[in-house]
Amino acid sequence: MVLLKMKCAPERRKATIAVSVSTSSPTCSFDQAEESNDPFQIILTLHVENTTQPDRAITFCTNGTVFAPSTPGAGIDTLGLGTFGPLVSMDTPDKKIHLGNLKPHAARTSGTKSNDLKERENLHFLTIPANGEVQVKHALPVSRMLQYSNVSRQSLYPGESYCFRLNPDYLGTTWWCWGDLEGDLADKKLSAWQEGLNPEKVEKPTPEQMEEEGWVLGGNPAELAFEEKTGEVRFFFVK
Repeated sequence: MVLLKMKCAPERRKATIAVSVSTSSPTCSFDQAEESNDPFQIILTLHVENTTQPDRAITFCTNGTVFAPSTPGAGIDTLGLGTFGPLVSMDTPDKKIHLGNLKPHAARTSGTKSNDLKERENLHFLTIPANGEVQVKHALPVSRMLQYSNVSRQSLYPGESYCFRLNPDYLGTTWWCWGDLEGDLADKKLSAWQEGLNPEKVEKPTPEQMEEEGWVLGGNPAELAFEEKTGEVRFFFVK
C-alpha cells in the first residue's frame, strides 16, 4: 500500500532512519540458476542516523512498505507492489523493465483483532539496533525481473546497463516503538494503540496495565523519519 505520510517538524522527530539501496553484485548473470545460493538481490541497509534516545533500538512494522519480507512462490512479492521504479536501460531509456505495480486486496478476517500486534497473523516487524545496521534483501533473478514486463529475455544482452530507484511512497511505517524484539521487547505486548492516530479506536492501556501486563505503546509514525541516501542504483548484465 502507498503510505499515508503526515508532516512533522524536524524538531519533533524522535529518530531518523537512513536507508541505502544497493545490489548484491554490480552484475546480473543470465545463466545464474534459479535455485542459486547466491542470487542477484536488491539490498536495503538501515541504520539509526539521528535519535533522541541514542542507546535504544527501534522496532517497526514493515507491512505495506519496501521493507516487508518477500516469500518466493507465495503470491505477489514486495517488489511486485511498486516499491521500486522500473529498471531503465542506460543505452535505450525507453526500454524499461517493470517489476510490478499490483494492488492486492487484503483478506478479511473474522472475529475481533487482538490489541497485541504480536498475536495478529501476517504482521512483520524489524528491529534496527542502536549501534549497527540491519539489511532487508529481495531476490531478483532474471526470470523475476521479466515476470510483469514486456521486455523479453532475448532483447537483453551482455554489457547492457540498467538503473533504478526506490519508490518513496513505500518508505516509512505505520507503527513503531523503542526496543528490540529479541531483547527488551521479547516478553512485551505491542499495543495497537499509538500516538498521533488511532484508526482502530483501540483503548489506550493504563499505566497500571502497562506495568502489570507488559504493554508497549506505539509512537507517532510521523515522528520516525526515513531518509533514502542512495538515489540511482546501477548494474549491468553478463552471461
